[in-house]
Amino acid sequence: MPGPTSSKAPSFNGETSELLEFFKYFKDLADSCSLTDAEKCKSVVRYVDRVTKRFWVTLSGYESQDYDTFKANILSQYLGTEKGIKYTLCDLEHIVMNFVDQDISMETELLQYY
Repeated sequence: MPGPTSSKAPSFNGETSELLEFFKYFKDLADSCSLTDAEKCKSVVRYVDRVTKRFWVTLSGYESQDYDTFKANILSQYLGTEKGIKYTLCDLEHIVMNFVDQDISMETELLQYY
């Protein structure tokens, strides 16, 4: 597993909307390293800040090294996690306003807008 400060390391910044993405990335790395449940429990807390780590290690599943239970308990502590990343109407307006004066004439410009 990459070190916590590595550019290849998963990281969670406390934003609920990014928690599912964090766990997906962590799962991919953990699977590629063939980590056991105990190793997953120990490793996942390395990629969060100290305050979050102190909270997460108190949740059920960490001490018993049951990763599925541990992950479920973490997710249950963050309201709206199941929604993942969502954008607001304000976000959409901001994007449209950034492109209002630009002609989209190339596929790459269309993809950037999209």
